[in-house]
Amino acid sequence: MAKPVAPRGLARDRVLDAAMTLFAEHGVHGTSLQMIADRVGVSKAAVYYQFQSKEGIALEVIRPSIEDIARVIRIADALPDQQQQRAVAISGLVEMVVRHRRLAVVFYGDPAIDALVLSDPEFNAVTGRLRELLEGPERDPVDRIAFSVFCSGVGRAAADPELADIDDEDLHRALLELSGRILSPVEQPSQP
Repeated sequence: MAKPVAPRGLARDRVLDAAMTLFAEHGVHGTSLQMIADRVGVSKAAVYYQFQSKEGIALEVIRPSIEDIARVIRIADALPDQQQQRAVAISGLVEMVVRHRRLAVVFYGDPAIDALVLSDPEFNAVTGRLRELLEGPERDPVDRIAFSVFCSGVGRAAADPELADIDDEDLHRALLELSGRILSPVEQPSQP
């Protein structure tokens, strides 16, 4: 009797779920396609049937968070004032990181993820625009450093196993409060 075949969407989801777990444990570079196949319980060829490469899997793992950020950016860009745009971007970033806490473990501190995001034009455009919204129009060194500290801190807080006992609502509230301490207000250009 022939073995039933799972629908392709379900198989992709299983690969992505296994990959996310392994990426969180070993990083992207430390995870092989064979490890993913073993976790799913299929051959490496079956994984290749779903995805062309490990990098393709990693991009699909992070795609939901990039899409969330792109949605937040569209909302922010529709607002008339830089301060409002920035507030929406901060709130959206914090909300996304809290909602995708498990994914934050993969994002935080893995240089392979940074390289993948930079190499994908769509993802790179989203992260670049987020940087512009949060750093402000002048983008002086202090603002650039504050952006880096804030983004790293948000990711670290969401991924930190020592903070796993803090519920999402409390984490969200604390990160929003801390954003005001780390990121200086955007100065509006003077009107002539």
